[in-house]
Amino acid sequence: MRVLHLTDDLQGMSGVGSYLLQLREHLRPRGIECELSSQGDGGPLAGVLSRWFSVRHWKTLANRIRSEKPDILHAHNLWMRLSPAPLLAARRAGIPVVMTVHDYHLVCPRKWMITTADLPCETGFGPRCLVSNCRGEPEGWVSLPYNDLRWVKVGGHRRMLRAWVDLFISPSDHLASWLGRSLGARNVVTLPNFTKAPDRPQGPLPGPPPSILFAGRLSREKGVHVLLQAMPLILEKHPRARLTVAGDGSQRTYLEQLARTLGLESRVHFLGRCSAERLNDLFADTNVVVLPTLWMENCPLAVLEAMAQGRPVVATRIGGLPELIEDGVSGALFDRGDAADLAAKILDLFSVPGRAEAAGERARLLHRSRFAPEIHASRLQGIYQSLLTHRDQQ
Repeated sequence: MRVLHLTDDLQGMSGVGSYLLQLREHLRPRGIECELSSQGDGGPLAGVLSRWFSVRHWKTLANRIRSEKPDILHAHNLWMRLSPAPLLAARRAGIPVVMTVHDYHLVCPRKWMITTADLPCETGFGPRCLVSNCRGEPEGWVSLPYNDLRWVKVGGHRRMLRAWVDLFISPSDHLASWLGRSLGARNVVTLPNFTKAPDRPQGPLPGPPPSILFAGRLSREKGVHVLLQAMPLILEKHPRARLTVAGDGSQRTYLEQLARTLGLESRVHFLGRCSAERLNDLFADTNVVVLPTLWMENCPLAVLEAMAQGRPVVATRIGGLPELIEDGVSGALFDRGDAADLAAKILDLFSVPGRAEAAGERARLLHRSRFAPEIHASRLQGIYQSLLTHRDQQ
């Protein structure tokens, strides 16, 4: 079986490129050859222009699809850079078209699903997006033409993709429900992301004092400020507890100042961006991983990586996170933006000897049974095969 995967940029920061490179390696032993094609990157100016004018690239690709005829066309995030035209070429050639929707772009032109009032969006794509200054929108009058064009582009892509995609794949039931509710798509299946297990399984959780880890981008929607606000409450019970923040971003300076304001200089350590090897060491020295996000996370790899390492995760009860974490069993869920609730859930893990260890082991077993690469590859193979069988029966 030959599958052609299309994406906007294999070298980008979204993680889709990394996902595809790993997926190719796990599908090859199953007799599925994956070819990867992307718009690429010709520098800052080319990157900007290609979002709107990539006709030549996609026309060439459409001709190639018609001549080479792969068994399956699998698209990923094509709306970031024009155009979905190759999907039409595949459909006309009788080639099944699959699209994995990795984020909320098809239901939110700003992609963050956070409103002007800094609350989760309840409506999704619609006319109000043209006038709402939602999170992720460039601000100021000069940005209005760009924001309006982006809305028009997403609106156009929604119409085309509804007509040209045989099956949408969503990494979470939460996003799948939005695709049905906002996009009107009924041909959606859920296939969670995957991460591979560590080469060397982590040992038991370290002893007291508790060690807490956040690993990710330091930006407003990640909610790291909520975790910092929870730390004084945690320190009342465990004065020697420590928080490690691994990552960088636009809010780092603000968060470091907030830590000083809260008197946490000696209990919070900002490490900046860390290598995979360094993160592995951090997991070994961590009792609990926290994701205090404010936005509707889909199926974040940070959670799956912590589970694979046998570490319990405490995360916001929002988006697709409740599908990954068994509240009170493999980790815990807390109310969005509620520092007191977050502190209580972390403290509860350490209130009974062995509770955090048991949660971590349960998380490891869940990862092995639901989020391992072999599970993902097997299910995707089944999806491909069912589409080919359906096509041959028509």
